[in-house]
Amino acid sequence: MAPKNFTHGEILRWRRVGGLLLAEVAYEAGQRIPRHTHGNGRFVLVLSGSISEIRGGESATYSPSTLLFRRAGEPHAYVVGRSGAVCLIVDFEEAWLGRAREHAPVLAQSAAFRGGFVIHLAQRLYGEFRLRDEVSRLAIESIALGVLAEASRRVSRVAEPRAPVWLQQARALVDLQFAQPLPLAAVARRVGVHPVHLARTFQRFYKTTFGGYVRQLRIEFAQQALAGSTTPLSSIAAAAGFCDQSHFSRCFKRYTGLTPAEYRLALQVR
Repeated sequence: MAPKNFTHGEILRWRRVGGLLLAEVAYEAGQRIPRHTHGNGRFVLVLSGSISEIRGGESATYSPSTLLFRRAGEPHAYVVGRSGAVCLIVDFEEAWLGRAREHAPVLAQSAAFRGGFVIHLAQRLYGEFRLRDEVSRLAIESIALGVLAEASRRVSRVAEPRAPVWLQQARALVDLQFAQPLPLAAVARRVGVHPVHLARTFQRFYKTTFGGYVRQLRIEFAQQALAGSTTPLSSIAAAAGFCDQSHFSRCFKRYTGLTPAEYRLALQVR
């Protein structure tokens, strides 16, 4: 039986793993979720659609491939976007979080994440959640700890020096042109640095390789294209910048744990 008072949306599927309660939840277009709190901390991965959150005196809108961390007891409200939304919610008991704190400092304040290794891990967590075998239970706990660790790292790095202007320009260029052929050397020329220096500095600041970041943007684009559309997979692969559908499918499954077809099916509201 699905847990009561867990969410204001429709629970499509759920499962308990140790001190974790995971649920895939669908929200109706334009749904307004009143101000409320949760007894436990939780991660929320936006899979499709969008949600706007009102927290304190601030508001923000979150699109697919955004991961939210919300600490226990923090009041907030949501307004769902025009196309509705589907999210993976990972609620963790205080005892589970306490065991993690025994080994290292972990997130204490609410935060939002987009891009980087933490999103890759969160997508893998969703893929394991979709698998219903016993091995997936072990993987879920392990990956959930990985998400917590990487999110904690990201927050702790906020106080570190900002990326140099040329590196920010390189990343902005990739953000705009990720679907086109984008050799590292060409980007390095555009921003006026040596390719090796660009590769090393990019990984130091963004905790992923240059190529890995490009692939991540392509996968995130494909996830949005797959949500609520019947566009052929070959067309999505081409629009995202993959050389062919086979390469697209391999990369997509490596990042999310699901094939593009499985991912599209998983997002269909039942």
